[in-house]
Parts: sequence; structure tokens; C-alpha cells
Amino acid sequence: MNYRVCLLLLWGLPGWAIASSCTLLIVGDSLSSGYGLKPGTSWVAKLDARLKKTAPDWRVVNASVSGDTTQTGVQRLQPALDRQHPQGVLIELGGNDALRGIPPAEIKRNLQTLIRQAKA
Repeated sequence: MNYRVCLLLLWGLPGWAIASSCTLLIVGDSLSSGYGLKPGTSWVAKLDARLKKTAPDWRVVNASVSGDTTQTGVQRLQPALDRQHPQGVLIELGGNDALRGIPPAEIKRNLQTLIRQAKA
């Protein structure tokens, strides 16, 4: 896959710094899925709304699942990459791992695997 670097500054996207089109895949847990929030109020929804104004050809795909861990992220990322073919990937996982007492070394290995998958 050919990836372009997609740089984001949530509240100050200068027009000259934005690629003409970009699919941004977000893989996260409840913080990204918006669990318990009113529709349109999660950080991902706000990012998507901001990009629609400043970069209308950008597409935000939220593949986040409440309760996800880095291990379930490893299992879900490759199929999401195959479906969406994103130019950018944002991984927001690890909080549930800590809550479940998963050893930090395992969390680190899973995050490294996620990063390798996203770069491939």
C-alpha cells in the first residue's frame, strides 16, 4: 500500500497543509467510539465535522469498538485496512488493557504489532 503522511491539527488545519484527499482510519475503544455520549459529541465526530469544513475530500472511518483491547485491535486492524485502504491510521487503544491488568510488556507488543500492520 502506498501511504501518504496525513498531518492533523484538530483545531487549526491550514489549507495548504492538507492533502487533497485522505481516508483516516481510527481504531480505538469507547473513548473513540463515543460510548455513552450524545451523537456527534465524541472527539472522532468533532474531528470528522472539522475536516468536512476544512478538507471536504477527507474521509474519517471510525472502526472503534467499546471495550476493545490492544489484542482485539490486532485481530480487527488488518480486515479494516483491507476494507478501507486508508492513507492514515490513528490507534487509540490500551486503556482497557490497563483496566484488565494486562502486563505492560504485552500491551507494548500488541501496540508494536498494530503499528507494523498499519505501516505494511
